[in-house]
Amino acid sequence: MLFAALRSAMPEAADDITDFLYKKGKASLGEKNEYRLLAREEDAAFFRTFIQEPGGIERLIESTEKLEDSRLRYRENAKLLMSKAQALSPVDRDALWKFLANDCSLVVISTPDLEAAYRIFSVLNNRGLDLAPIDILKANILGSIRRIAGEVKSHAYAKKWSQIETALGRDAFGELFGHIRTIYTKQKQRATLVKEFQENVTEYSSPIELIENVIEPYAQVWDFIREAGFEATELAESINDHLSWLNRIDFKDWVPPALLYFKRFRNKPTLLNEFFKQLERLAYFLLVTREGINERIETFAALTKEIEPASFKGDVEALTTLKLTPEQQQEFIEALDGDIYRRLPKGRMALILRLEALVSDGSKKQAFDQLSLEHVLPQTPPEGSEWMKWFPDEAIRDSWTHRLANLVPLHIRKNPSASNYDFETKKNVYFTGKGKASPFILTNEARAQATWKPEFLGDRQTRLLATLCAHWNLSSQPPKPQH
Repeated sequence: MLFAALRSAMPEAADDITDFLYKKGKASLGEKNEYRLLAREEDAAFFRTFIQEPGGIERLIESTEKLEDSRLRYRENAKLLMSKAQALSPVDRDALWKFLANDCSLVVISTPDLEAAYRIFSVLNNRGLDLAPIDILKANILGSIRRIAGEVKSHAYAKKWSQIETALGRDAFGELFGHIRTIYTKQKQRATLVKEFQENVTEYSSPIELIENVIEPYAQVWDFIREAGFEATELAESINDHLSWLNRIDFKDWVPPALLYFKRFRNKPTLLNEFFKQLERLAYFLLVTREGINERIETFAALTKEIEPASFKGDVEALTTLKLTPEQQQEFIEALDGDIYRRLPKGRMALILRLEALVSDGSKKQAFDQLSLEHVLPQTPPEGSEWMKWFPDEAIRDSWTHRLANLVPLHIRKNPSASNYDFETKKNVYFTGKGKASPFILTNEARAQATWKPEFLGDRQTRLLATLCAHWNLSSQPPKPQH
C-alpha cells in the first residue's frame, strides 16, 4: 500500500515502483501480470483493483461506497499513507522510495507447531492486529481438514470460514465462539477460550462436521439474534421486537440458550415467539433484581440443559427455568417499584425505553439514540422553589425522585442547566425541541400536566407498574405478615 501511495505521489518513478507491486506479463507471450502479494481470496480482486493496479488507490480514496471490515481498513490506511506521502518533500519522497527498494527485506519465519507460532507472533506483533482465539482455532481446524481431506477441501472450507467471518464481522464472529463454548460447557470460562473450545465442543475432532453443523448454523442464527433481523412468514416482527429488547440488556448470558433454541426450532415461528417473550421476561428479571454474573450463568445454563435433549420438542411450557416463582414475581415487582435510577445504572435506560414502547401504540419505531434520563422532580431542588412547596417532606421527596413515575427520556442535546427549573418552565423549555413535542409518550405525559405532586406521581407509578406487570405477566402477592 505504501508502494502504491508513493507511485501515485511520484509519477516520474511510477514504472519503477510498479515493478515492486507486480511483474508485468508480456502479452505477446500470453503472460499475465504476476502479483508480488496476494490478499486472502475474498479480498484478492479488491486489493488488485484498488491497490496494485495503476490509479486504483486514487479511486479507492475518492470512493464513497460503504465498506466494512478489511476493505474499510484498506481505504482508511490508503488515505493515511497517501496523505503522508504527499506531505513529504520531493527529496524525502525519493529517499523513502529508494530506502524501501534497497534497504528493506521481507523475513519469513517458520515454526514447528502452532503453539510456537502463536508465541512468536505475540512477541513480534506488538503494533498490529492482535491474534484472536478464532485465528488459532481457524489454523487448527483448517489444518485438520487439510490432513484429513486434502488441500482442495481445506481451501473450500477456508473460503467458507472467511465468508462467515466477513458476514458477521470479526468481533461478532469472535463472540460467537465464546457463546458456542458456553452452550457446551454450561459454566463460566475458567481457561482460555481455545483450550475450552477444543476440550468441550464434541464436534471439534471432526472439523468438517464442526463447520457444517456447528459454526455455520450458529453463525446464521447469531446474525438473526444480534441484528433482530429474523425473517419468516408469520410473527417475525414480534420475534424481532423481543430480540431487540434482549439486545439492550448490558449482559449477554442469555445468548447461548437463545442460539440453541433458535438453531433447533428456527422453522417454527410460533414456538420462537413464545420462547423469546419468556426469555425477555427472565432476562429483565435478572437485570432489575441485580442478580450477579454467577447466578445469571447458572440460570441460563440450566435453561440450555432443558433445551438440549433430543426428546425436547420446543414446548416452552416445559422449560421450568423460564418460569418465575410467586416469590420471584414479587421480588421483580418490588424492584420495579423502587429506586431504579440509582440501583440500575446500566439497566435503567433499557427499562424506561421498554416501558416507553409499551405505553405507545407501536405504530412507529423510535430511533433510540443519544438519550438521557431526566428527573422531572429534580434530584436537588433549590430552596424556596415550587418543588419544595409540593414536596416539603424530604423523605417523601427522596422516595419519589428516582422511581419510574419521575423519570422521562430526553435527547442528550437538551441543556442540563435547565434541570432545576420550576415545573411550568421546565416542561416547556426542557421537554420540547424547537417548539415541537417530544417523540416520547412518557415525556409528553409529563408536559401535559399542570402540576407534578406526590398524589399524581402515586397514580402514575401505579399505572406504569401495571403496564410492565401486564407485559411480563407478573402477579402481585399480598405482603408477608410482620412478626
